[in-house]
Amino acid sequence: MNLLTTAIIVVVVWGLIALGSWLWVFLSAKTSAVLLKPIDFTKKMSNENGQIIDVRESAAYKRSHIMGARNIPVANFSQGKSGLRKDRDIFLYDERLRDVVRVGKSLKKQGYHKSKIFILRGGFSRYDGKTTK
Repeated sequence: MNLLTTAIIVVVVWGLIALGSWLWVFLSAKTSAVLLKPIDFTKKMSNENGQIIDVRESAAYKRSHIMGARNIPVANFSQGKSGLRKDRDIFLYDERLRDVVRVGKSLKKQGYHKSKIFILRGGFSRYDGKTTK
C-alpha cells in the first residue's frame, strides 16, 4: 500500500469510530432521559417546579451556571448520593453529553423514571437562558 491509501484508511476508520462513539452516547441518552433542545429545556424548566442540576465540576459551576441550578458533580451520582426528589422533574446539564448521560443512567437505575429526567442537548455552552456571571 502506498502512503495515500494508508492515510485514507486511517481517516475513514477514525471517522467511523468517532461516529460510533457519538451514536452510542446519543442513543444511551434517549433510553435514560428526555433530550431537549436549549429552547425547549428553558421552556420546560419555566413551566415546572423542577430540580436543575449542574453535573460539572465545582470550578466550572462557580464560573457560571444556570440560574437556580445546584451543583452535584458526576462522581456523586455514581456513589448514589444525589439527594434528589423522585416526585419532581430533574433537569440535567454539563459541557459534554457523555457525563450527563452517565448521570441519567445512574438515576434511572436508582428508580427515577425516564419521563422525569431531562437533559440539555448540546450542553451548557448552547444554553441561552439566564445564567450567573
